[in-house]
Amino acid sequence: MFEVAYETINLEQHSGTHPRLGVVDDIVLHPLARASLDEAAWLTKAVTTDIGNRFQVPVFLYGAAHPTGKALDSIRRELGYYRPNFMDNQWAGWTMPEILSVKPDEGPTCVSRARGITMIGARPWVRLYNVTMISTDVSVARRIARMVSARGGCLPTVQSLGLVHGENSIKIACMLLEPNRVEGDRV
Repeated sequence: MFEVAYETINLEQHSGTHPRLGVVDDIVLHPLARASLDEAAWLTKAVTTDIGNRFQVPVFLYGAAHPTGKALDSIRRELGYYRPNFMDNQWAGWTMPEILSVKPDEGPTCVSRARGITMIGARPWVRLYNVTMISTDVSVARRIARMVSARGGCLPTVQSLGLVHGENSIKIACMLLEPNRVEGDRV
């Protein structure tokens, strides 16, 4: 998958309304059947070493695969994931420094502008829940996203982001980190 993605997509020529730090931005391994979260974390670390070395991309671990359990959103925040760099609501090309100020868990500290960064983690299942609204005011989506999120003081274990979604709509993209605790109906 990585090989085909890197052959097909050049981050410098890409633009869109959803944030990203790399061509292959985020990979998460979940334990299935009788597998444990520790086993998923072990596999994540093995895959991370291979990807960092084989494709020469900086790779950051998160969740159970990270030594301290660092959260995905913390890494994204450190690396500027949430800051649009084009028209205040889009991401275009690569605008970060080519030498990272944060050391990756695997791979080089020098970033390929065409490939970017990859984050790989191990965690229990999450649920993605998106709400699309007919509006062109992305500030409304951002305000609502902040209001429903744990960071905004509302719903614990909910991360959310307000985005442009097409020509005449906006989207509140939510990640329910513990779907048995907070379901989509509460969002």
